[in-house]
Amino acid sequence: MLPGMTRAWATLWTRSQAAAADRHTIAELGTPSPVLMERAALCCAREALAMRGELPVWALCGPGNNGGDGVAVARILHGWGVPARAFLLTERQSPELAQQVALAEKLGVPIARGLPTSQEEALIVDAMLGTGAAPPLRQPFVAAVAWANARSGPKLAIDIPTGIDADTGEVPGPAFAADRTVTLVRSKPGLHVTPGRAAAGEVVVADIGIVSQDMSDETCLIDPAEVARVISRLRPGGHKGERGHVGIVGGSAGTPGAAVLAGAAALRAGAGLVTIATDDREVQAQLLAHRPELMVQPRGGAEPVPAAKVLVVGPGLVRAEDRAGLAALWLEDPRAAVWDASALAEIAAPSHRPRVITPHPAEAARLLSARTGEAWTAARVQTDRPLAARSLATVTGATVVLKGEGTLVAEGSRLAVCVSGGPALATAGSGDCLAGVIAALLGRGLAPWAAATVGVHVHGAAGDRLPVGAVALDIADAVAAVLAAPEETHPRFPRRVLG
Repeated sequence: MLPGMTRAWATLWTRSQAAAADRHTIAELGTPSPVLMERAALCCAREALAMRGELPVWALCGPGNNGGDGVAVARILHGWGVPARAFLLTERQSPELAQQVALAEKLGVPIARGLPTSQEEALIVDAMLGTGAAPPLRQPFVAAVAWANARSGPKLAIDIPTGIDADTGEVPGPAFAADRTVTLVRSKPGLHVTPGRAAAGEVVVADIGIVSQDMSDETCLIDPAEVARVISRLRPGGHKGERGHVGIVGGSAGTPGAAVLAGAAALRAGAGLVTIATDDREVQAQLLAHRPELMVQPRGGAEPVPAAKVLVVGPGLVRAEDRAGLAALWLEDPRAAVWDASALAEIAAPSHRPRVITPHPAEAARLLSARTGEAWTAARVQTDRPLAARSLATVTGATVVLKGEGTLVAEGSRLAVCVSGGPALATAGSGDCLAGVIAALLGRGLAPWAAATVGVHVHGAAGDRLPVGAVALDIADAVAAVLAAPEETHPRFPRRVLG
C-alpha cells in the first residue's frame, strides 16, 4: 500500500505477470512444473479437506494446467482416504494434465469424462480454467458452471473462479460461484474488483515457490495491518491546531446536509477544526441543529476559508451558480484538497496541486468522456474499473478514489484495492463522509496517496461495523472508533498458506 510497506501477499499479479513468473521459475530457475503443481494441489487439498465435512469431493477439470491441479487434488485426497473423483470436461489434455491423469489412474483415483450424473451432494472443485483464460466462456464450460452453481454443496476454485477476468474483475457471462478461492503465489485483481469479487468468496494465497523477476507492487490490496501502522504514527496533537483545519466548500439549497456530513466525518477522523464556507441559510441552520462543533463563514472570493490547511470541494453544490470559480480553484489553490460530487464537473485540465477526487462510476464516466473525448458510460467504467481509475489519474493529475464495492485508489501507475466496506455504506451521504475522512487525514499530515488508501479503508471498516439501515451520520460517528482501534485483519484480505 505504501512504498516499502506492502506485504508480499497483498501484491496483485495480472495474468501476464503470473505467466512470466511461472516461466522464470521453470525455465530459468529450474523448478520442474510437476513440483509446482504438487505444491499447489497440496494447498488446495488441505482447503478442500477443511471445507468438505463428510462430503465427497468432485474436481471439474479443464484441458490445461488448472485441470492438472484438479486431478492432483483428487489424487491427494484419495490418498488421504477421502472419496474424491476427477471429471475431465474435454478430450484435449495438456502434457501436464495427461501426466497427472496417468498417475491418478495408476493409484486408483476414479476419473470420468463429462459432468457428474449423480445427484449426491459433494464439494465441487473448479479446476476448469485458470488465470490465463479470459472470458467469456465457451462450451463445455458454460454448461459446467451452470451445473455447479445449481448444486447446494460447498465450492472451491483453484487460482480463480472460471468466468472471471483475472485482470479486470469483469464477468461477461456465467461464473463459478466459489465459497473459497485458492489463488497461487499472489492474488489477482479480478478476485477483489467488482463484480468478480462477488464470485471469489474467501481468498487464500498459496505460496508454492514461484519466483518473479518483476518485484513491482504497483497493484496491491490495501493491507489492514499497514493501515493500522499508519494510524498508530499519526500525532494525536496537543491542541486542535496541530490536527489540521479543514475547510469545506459545499452546501446548496435542497442539499445542505452534504457539507454537514463531510464536516462531521472530518471531525470524527481527527481534524482539529472544520469550517464550512457557504452563504446558504439552510446549511447554517443544519449546522446549528445537528453539528454545533462545525464553524461557518461566507464563501468569500478566490480563496475560501483562508485559515484552512485542507479543502473539501463539492458536497451539495448542485446549483451552477454555487460552482462559480471552482475551475480556477482546482488549478490555482496550493492547498491539498478533496474534490467530490458536482465539483468534479468543473475539472477542465490536469492539476499539479495535491488533489484527491472521489467519483462514483457515473461521475467517473462523465469526467472521462469530457477529458478524453471517448464515449464512457457507468457500465463501461464497471466493466474495467482498474482501467477507468488509472485513466482518470492520467487525465486529472489527481489521486483517484473510484467508489463502489472494492473501492479503487489510483495514482500514476499505482493501483490499490480496498477490502473493507459492505452494504451499510450504500446510503445517501456515505460519499460525503468519505471525502471528510480523507481530508482530515490530509490535514493530519498524510500525503494524498496515503490519505486516500487509509481513508477508504477506515470508511469501509466503519461501514462494516454497522447494520444495513444505518445512516450517514452513523458512518461518520463509527470512524472515530475505527481510528481508535484499527483491526489488522479483515475477512476479505487473503489468508496465506504454504505449499
